[in-house]
Amino acid sequence: MIREHLFSKRAPADPNFRWRGSEMSRIESLSDGVFALIITLLVVSASAPRSFYDLWIMVQELPAFIVSFIVILLAWHSHYIYFRRYGLEDFQTIVLNSIFLFIIMFFAYPLKFLAMFLWFLMIGEDPQLLFLIPEYADEMPYLMSGLLSDQFYQRVTMMNLYSFGVVGLFGILTIMYIRPLLMKDVLELDSLEIVITQNAIIHHSVTAFVAIISLIVLHTTLNPGLSGIVYFLMPLAHGYLGWLSGKRVRKIKNQMLTDKES
Repeated sequence: MIREHLFSKRAPADPNFRWRGSEMSRIESLSDGVFALIITLLVVSASAPRSFYDLWIMVQELPAFIVSFIVILLAWHSHYIYFRRYGLEDFQTIVLNSIFLFIIMFFAYPLKFLAMFLWFLMIGEDPQLLFLIPEYADEMPYLMSGLLSDQFYQRVTMMNLYSFGVVGLFGILTIMYIRPLLMKDVLELDSLEIVITQNAIIHHSVTAFVAIISLIVLHTTLNPGLSGIVYFLMPLAHGYLGWLSGKRVRKIKNQMLTDKES
């Protein structure tokens, strides 16, 4: 039986899903604070400009920050929608959310560094400047293993850190979305909400899978450039999955409307 409230309690920002989290929880408050801290650290990681040259360098690096900023905001939006849709506040959710926040804090720096690297390539700047060993590193011999001074090793490590971050971040999101699917009876998910939850699981797992492929390519070929090219599969995969997801959602909505009218 299709209840009337299935169509009457959907938020304008998310018309296909009933929001079970009506008010901000303490989990969300803590999470928002962490996201704000991450964005702040991305900005203040560079020192304040003391000359026009410093200001120009900061402006030149602005696109890399914008890319990092957008990715962090997308992660925040996914997190926001998740808690609004399902309103879960149990112990398992707290643990998974804590892991998610830890990974996103760590992931922000490899993300910005990789964005800087790609931006330098685009504008014709020498990316080797990003891999120079600072003078103070001599004071910390345990960091100077010989491999660290190898720029090729640094590039491999850069891709390792980024890919492991993507696997961890979207792997946790996949697990987080599996939980409400397993609790569909408790949460009273209707057929449309179940399909949307399944679509989210597929999208997040595919993102993690592409990152795993990148890691496999990296460790079998030791070619960081080739492992980076693997990520071009992402828009192709998500474009196709988005088309399939849209078809499934439209089919379920039409069926629910038909059942409601009958």
